Amino acid sequence: MPRGSHYGRIRKRPYTVEYHRLSAIVFKPLLQAKLGRYTITLDHLSEQHKNFELIETAKKIKVAKFHIKSQTLHIALIQDDCSASNKLYITCPCCQSKRQHLYAVKNAYACRECLGLHYATQAERPRDRLMRKIRNKRKKLWGNDWPEVLNMFALSHYWAKPKGIHWKTFYKAKEEIYHLERKYWPMVEIHLNKQFGHLKI
Repeated sequence: MPRGSHYGRIRKRPYTVEYHRLSAIVFKPLLQAKLGRYTITLDHLSEQHKNFELIETAKKIKVAKFHIKSQTLHIALIQDDCSASNKLYITCPCCQSKRQHLYAVKNAYACRECLGLHYATQAERPRDRLMRKIRNKRKKLWGNDWPEVLNMFALSHYWAKPKGIHWKTFYKAKEEIYHLERKYWPMVEIHLNKQFGHLKI
């Protein structure tokens, strides 16, 4: 494993980023589609994970029927009519719970809980979590295209006010980010001393 935030630790947890994700939104156009065979146009999926048959239950619920490695998997398309957005859920073939995402494994689709997967952020150290928080707040205030927005060596305290924001709001948000940056660097210094403090120049 390359050196980074997890260097020196043996990683035992499987993470969601290691698996290809299938989102419910992919199936939304099929709610009004005719029954029959369809293909998911995602290049990273295997042919058996792409191809399925759209069927319908006696209760008029659309179901995507997959055949993967000699297994038949049924993924129901459940629309939430109570919400204004009519959000679509797909059911996990293993536990039948409603999900927004399923993950492709060798012989199936399953939800995060059934596969025992963890989010990468759950393994973040406080220093890395704080860095992500600073970057997100920077992007929210200055935008993704702002020069050096991700550069932690660049102090945002001297950056100009973006257009379309009141000075009072800007100063408040900028001071919050500056406070987090001042909190971040002592943590980095401790980390560097642990990593390289034994080196003599």
